[in-house]
Amino acid sequence: MFIDSATEACTAGLWLDGEIISRFELAPRAHTRLLLPMVQAVLAEAGVDLSQLDLIAFGRGPGSFTGVRIATACAQGIAMGLDIPVLGVSTLATLAQAQIASLKTAERRLIHVALDARMGEVYHATYRALGGEALALIGSERVLKPAALMAEWHALPSAVSTDQHIATGSGFGRYDELIQAQAWCHVAPDALPCARYALILAAQQPRDQWLPPEQAAPVYLRDNVAEVKGAKLG
Repeated sequence: MFIDSATEACTAGLWLDGEIISRFELAPRAHTRLLLPMVQAVLAEAGVDLSQLDLIAFGRGPGSFTGVRIATACAQGIAMGLDIPVLGVSTLATLAQAQIASLKTAERRLIHVALDARMGEVYHATYRALGGEALALIGSERVLKPAALMAEWHALPSAVSTDQHIATGSGFGRYDELIQAQAWCHVAPDALPCARYALILAAQQPRDQWLPPEQAAPVYLRDNVAEVKGAKLG
């Protein structure tokens, strides 16, 4: 099971023997009300009882401070009640995974993800498509101003000029100058994370990456609170 409320969207989904059942709703300020009913609806459609789950994955951020905490606390509470592990999934990686799925992207494509972080900044990460459903993070997830990000792009070595560049995430919708900064082969400025693609990422993780529920931790990036190790929420 996966749940996420790190952005304006609320989403939940289930991986069941390789099949994915998911829900997605654009619902700012309604995450607390919608998240658990979404979980129940997904389980009902799959014909699965809550007690049959073996993992709770959640959108760990970055994203809305409140939204990230809601999903983390919800995942932690369910996992503790069932005595099962948790797994945090990057919001930015989820958006990149969606581009791989929708474009059937091949190697030599770089996926730039930018989420609006408010305060004149974006959450950003770059991923390389490795073929199939695989992707690799280049560098690290960061929060920075659009001008600083564009300066980095302008300084890119010519060796990567043959790559096809994809732009995705609300940061591109918020800051049009980011769209104008490069010759993108595809732009998805309204994209928000969906459980369907987060579950693909979660399924790729080995079991040694699963954590006990008390170690469920959000990622904020801002104000030096990138990870709150062992933080108990709720």
